[in-house]
Amino acid sequence: MTLTQHRNALTAVLPPPFDWVEIPGGAVTLTMRGGYLAQATTVDVAPFIIAKYPVTNAQYQVFIDAEDGYANPQWWDYSRDARDWRTENQEVTVLPFGGDDAPRTHVTWYEAVAFCRWLSARSELALRLPSEAEWQRAAQGDDGRAYPWGNEWDADRCRNNANAQSIGTGPVQTHEGMGDSPFGVVDMVGNVWEWTTTNWSTGENDLYGDGVRVLRGGSWFDNVISAFAVTARSSWNPELPSDTRGFRLVLA
Repeated sequence: MTLTQHRNALTAVLPPPFDWVEIPGGAVTLTMRGGYLAQATTVDVAPFIIAKYPVTNAQYQVFIDAEDGYANPQWWDYSRDARDWRTENQEVTVLPFGGDDAPRTHVTWYEAVAFCRWLSARSELALRLPSEAEWQRAAQGDDGRAYPWGNEWDADRCRNNANAQSIGTGPVQTHEGMGDSPFGVVDMVGNVWEWTTTNWSTGENDLYGDGVRVLRGGSWFDNVISAFAVTARSSWNPELPSDTRGFRLVLA
């Protein structure tokens, strides 16, 4: 399939905005130690395709409302821990934070994976969360820059709390053209931290267990500038939602 066909397969299911960006293969250096990273580590990343924007409230709502969506137990059968979490959490209890075009927050890692599995079936595409190395590759490009847009911090290029205003999330296209990565991926820092597949403790990119997962990107709530560096890393338990955490898709 062409990139346009891949996009059309998703836009037939989800409301806009949505697009894919092709990321060429290359190397990234993971420099922030913690978890499985005891020292700076360079990783070769194969070519991949990533969503231009994080998943929005309106897009995630399609999953919740669909008859074959959130309520269907098959999307949660990828691990015993995911099934157990879903058994104990039968309802979507938290309302969306922000408007329709804001990134979906209050989504656990288990829910983000279930969304990928449901959308894969609906679109007939293989979808997943990015690994943390893929995420950094898409955000940083080839020149080792500090932020998606370059080496100088600019609070106007992403949604952040540098001025301690606690502004909340905003539409995913707000900083398009100002804060894009070298490949044209939008909103990669600020707005929400983004879930990855990477296990914080082991570095494995799998769907099993209840291990803490790596987050990337910084959020609207963060007022420490270092949180928005493309090398910044955080972590969170897979069963815990938050209004500062969301996700985007990768085409496997």
